[in-house]
Amino acid sequence: MPRAAGKREGGVYYEILASPSARNPVLVCGLPGSGYVGKLGVDHLVGVYGAKKVAQYHSDSFPPQVSVKEDGRVEPIKAELFYARTGQEKDMLIFTADAQPTTSEGEYELSDVVVRHAKKLGVRRVYTLAAYITGSFSKTPKVYGAATSREMIEEMSRNGVIPMKDGGITGMNGLIIGVASLHGLEGGCLLGETSGYVIDAAASKAVLEALSRILGIQIDTTSLKEKAEETQKVISQLQQMYEQSRETVAPPRRETQPGYIS
Repeated sequence: MPRAAGKREGGVYYEILASPSARNPVLVCGLPGSGYVGKLGVDHLVGVYGAKKVAQYHSDSFPPQVSVKEDGRVEPIKAELFYARTGQEKDMLIFTADAQPTTSEGEYELSDVVVRHAKKLGVRRVYTLAAYITGSFSKTPKVYGAATSREMIEEMSRNGVIPMKDGGITGMNGLIIGVASLHGLEGGCLLGETSGYVIDAAASKAVLEALSRILGIQIDTTSLKEKAEETQKVISQLQQMYEQSRETVAPPRRETQPGYIS
């Protein structure tokens, strides 16, 4: 459970593990949600850049469960902030979690703590990765976007992102950019088109490619491409099963002839 060395703010307990000197840092966030689009994307960034954990957070509003590791050990549900030195124009702070808080209050509290911490480390822009649920499968997912400033929307549009016209972005993947604006930071959300039925690596790859163009940095998505191909095989099987079920029609009922009772 949380150690006494950390700090508590409301329902959030956190530990600051390091305070890196980041170069033009941006905060990139992705938490578990539909298709795991955001979570898969940020986990990929952590792995590609060998990002180092700089903070850990525990919320009283996390689901009442623990995470079981491969060796059988259990750990409390947690959120983490990583620092990635990209070796390019901008460094990244990467925020993710095992789960999202289960209450609105918990989502606001955790978002606020993380945004304030990122601001202290020099962040001026926050990007979240999320899912744009269509209910149908796509081989080439589109990327939609929303932001807190017209400048960010125009920048997204120049880089192939389709501006959202209406609707809402629920959960922390949307909330964080709203909280960022309250702290004087710009925020944008990139949403990968997904059915919402499967873990969608193709949507995560599309979102990271859009982020790469916007930030002007190279992001290696090779391993995501392989996962996307595996996902596509699963989708093809599901579509085939659906088509087969449509073709299977019950045989016509035979008309009954008038009967006689002797």
